[in-house]
Amino acid sequence: MSWYILRHAEKEWGGYYNPRLRHQDEPISQKGQEQAEKLVASFADKEISKIYISAYQRTAQTIAPVAGHFNLVPLIDERLNELDNGLFERATEEELREKFPAELQALRERRAGFRFPEGETGEEAFQRIVDFMEEKRGQHGDENIIIVAHDGLIRLLMCHVTNMPATGRWNFIIDFCGITEIYYEPEFGTWKLVRFNQVCV
Repeated sequence: MSWYILRHAEKEWGGYYNPRLRHQDEPISQKGQEQAEKLVASFADKEISKIYISAYQRTAQTIAPVAGHFNLVPLIDERLNELDNGLFERATEEELREKFPAELQALRERRAGFRFPEGETGEEAFQRIVDFMEEKRGQHGDENIIIVAHDGLIRLLMCHVTNMPATGRWNFIIDFCGITEIYYEPEFGTWKLVRFNQVCV
């Protein structure tokens, strides 16, 4: 069983706020579309059983060419959504300094338990990605799957794989279309990291 964890392709920036997601829901850019097409070559020789994506349009757009190649319909799982940064999402740097100085300082200091105002903590987002991984590990056995998500969520996933706390997520960098491959070793009850943030496009 191999899991291929993919960050979405390059996106357009700003001006796409989705109130249901409480986040910008940007589409992928022209360059992102080109990256998405090139991803087919990275997976063409694999046997892929399922594809999971977040509720953001850029994850669906990124994996569309690969999904078409395998004749698979990507499944949305909102546990793969980006961290909910609440009122930080639409605020300018000046507004953050004025309205949320303590919270901004806590974020910059990478404090454990920091909560975005009206959003979630890293630990809460960590738990939902752990719940997703444990559920899908039980469902898919020896099957290979693709997961398309976001920078913050993938960094938290890496904390789980490497037995780090959620605050360790700041130690990872995830590029657009970066591919991370992991598998589970049941006799030891551990995840194994095969490759990390490999950019092939």
